[in-house]
Amino acid sequence: MTYQTPDLNTPLAEVRESIEQYKASMARHSSDERKGKGIAWDIQLMEDREPMVEKMIEGFTAIDTHMTNSSFINSPAPDAWTIDRLTDEQIAACKADWPELGMFADDTIRRMADVVGIRMVRAMAQEAVRRAPAVLQARNPQ
Repeated sequence: MTYQTPDLNTPLAEVRESIEQYKASMARHSSDERKGKGIAWDIQLMEDREPMVEKMIEGFTAIDTHMTNSSFINSPAPDAWTIDRLTDEQIAACKADWPELGMFADDTIRRMADVVGIRMVRAMAQEAVRRAPAVLQARNPQ
């Protein structure tokens, strides 16, 4: 059985569409069109918004369910929430600016940056550099 990444793009698209419909309904409700329509018109517009809100809740619930119950690494996310992977040139530039990244292989930097971001990878490298002398000393007491 292979792992299949859940489709979170559809719920996100539905949430965004429902938000736009809701905004349009709110704009219509506060427009000049409202004049002289009476309270029944107001109530009808509010009732028309209920399916929009339900769709937003369903979409957020679907996204939240998958993302909450997934592992930290390789967690699913809608495509719109992802960033481009670091290129070899970007990794080289980061390593030139932050020499502590040299302790990690480029592929490790790239994969971890995909998950936690390059600044967090740098922070992990800095912490490793700070702790390395004590760890090495504890392993090789002389």
